[in-house]
Amino acid sequence: MVSADKMKKIENIAKKTASFYEVDFISSEYLFENGHNVLRVTIDKEGGVTTADCESVSRTLSKKLDEFDFIKEQYFLEVASPGTDDYKGVPELG
Repeated sequence: MVSADKMKKIENIAKKTASFYEVDFISSEYLFENGHNVLRVTIDKEGGVTTADCESVSRTLSKKLDEFDFIKEQYFLEVASPGTDDYKGVPELG
């Protein structure tokens, strides 16, 4: 797993990356899901996030994380938003 100190560093990089693309960093979490390690970063912006926004943040964030090599084990980076189909946040009440 990833230490709290490393997660703070990862979050700082994610916040700067999101800001560069004019989207808001919402949260990040590192978890074991469906047999894989996943670093999930959630972003949002007024008017909604597009798939292109997620792709841009993902590409840049992936390069930066590879540079710093905070996570030694294999993992999947997932950039999602409450406005995209792949978002796994709080389920709707209904």
